[in-house]
Amino acid sequence: MKKNTFIAISLAAVISLTPAFTTNVFADVNTDIQNQDKKINDIKSKKTDLQSELSSLVADLDKAQEKAKSLQGDFDKTGKELKQLNQDIKDINERIKERESVLKDRARAMQKTSNSNAYLEVILDSENLSDLVGRVSAVNQLVDSDKSILEDQQNDEKELKSKQTSVKKKQEEQATAIHDYEAQQNKIEAQKAEKEAIVAQLASDQASAENEKASLVSERNKAAKAAAERATALREATSANVGQEEKATTTNNTTNAASTNAVSNESSKATNKTASKTENTSSKDETPSTPAPSGSGYSAMISAARAQLGKPYSLGATGPSAFDCSGFTSYAFRAAGISLPRTSGGQYAAASKISASQAKPGDLVFFNYGGGIAHVGIYVGGGQMINAQNNGVKYDNITSGYWAKYLVGYGRVANF
Repeated sequence: MKKNTFIAISLAAVISLTPAFTTNVFADVNTDIQNQDKKINDIKSKKTDLQSELSSLVADLDKAQEKAKSLQGDFDKTGKELKQLNQDIKDINERIKERESVLKDRARAMQKTSNSNAYLEVILDSENLSDLVGRVSAVNQLVDSDKSILEDQQNDEKELKSKQTSVKKKQEEQATAIHDYEAQQNKIEAQKAEKEAIVAQLASDQASAENEKASLVSERNKAAKAAAERATALREATSANVGQEEKATTTNNTTNAASTNAVSNESSKATNKTASKTENTSSKDETPSTPAPSGSGYSAMISAARAQLGKPYSLGATGPSAFDCSGFTSYAFRAAGISLPRTSGGQYAAASKISASQAKPGDLVFFNYGGGIAHVGIYVGGGQMINAQNNGVKYDNITSGYWAKYLVGYGRVANF
């Protein structure tokens, strides 16, 4: 009888202590859930700020592209002006040559008749003083006129050449401005890509935090349910065991067995779930490798590149009627089944960097005018590249002259 009473008192004590223990556990879980909510809200706030910055970068990129188009238009206009000046200089030089030829012929004719003094004959053949004055004046006017015309033409030639020099300088400045805006666009593209990567990471962090929160909520709900079931079982056990020690032992054994089975079942379910998740993850990660382009390779790429020789340069153009530098390289490599990023900066980032001694035909070659990567061409060997530049698609020497001082290095995007 005393033993039964002790059991009853012990069970009652356990029941009385359980709510306090459960409350502490729930408090800890609720704190964790609140922390996850704060983390999720912080991530959302950062994402919102980054999205705003991305919108601003897109606007900046649009402005830079519009400005670049305007600069390209000015460059094309001065190119036409320079072409016309070259033609005008050519024409006036032809006229000067013709005038000089006439004057030389006339001088030679007068020299041949110098023994008879042709000029004196013109004067002596005059009929009277008035005729004499007229003849002298006519000869002088003819000589002065020829001299004046020749001087005017020479002055015109000097003026045209001066203007030609000015237009050439202006076009060089425009070309530099175009390069600067290309570099600026690459910088904005890089910043945009960087922020997009951060947004993607934040989205992943947010998903993880929300999953963790869901797991905590599920854990709390399970704990609450288990606590309720435990309290109910203890109350029932207390009522059933008063004065029935043997039945209590049997009940406890049964309860323990059920608890063991439940734990075993839960463990089995968790193991199966983990195995299933591992299997699904493994299946998801096993993506087939991209097959090598068939019927392409270096010959297909370089043939596509050479077919564009002589075509004009236009900022932002990707062919086939006109190209900018990265549009041209993208177009050529696409013929070999290889996709490149749109900008020269993007192609530089995607390429495996190699030394000059390692460079071979089919590698990319990059240039920097001082504001970041702003030009790209295709290396063809022998210190030469084929590229789209201000004078159109052409071959250029990269080891000396203009391009050598801006050369950054080489990059490989395909193992031909």
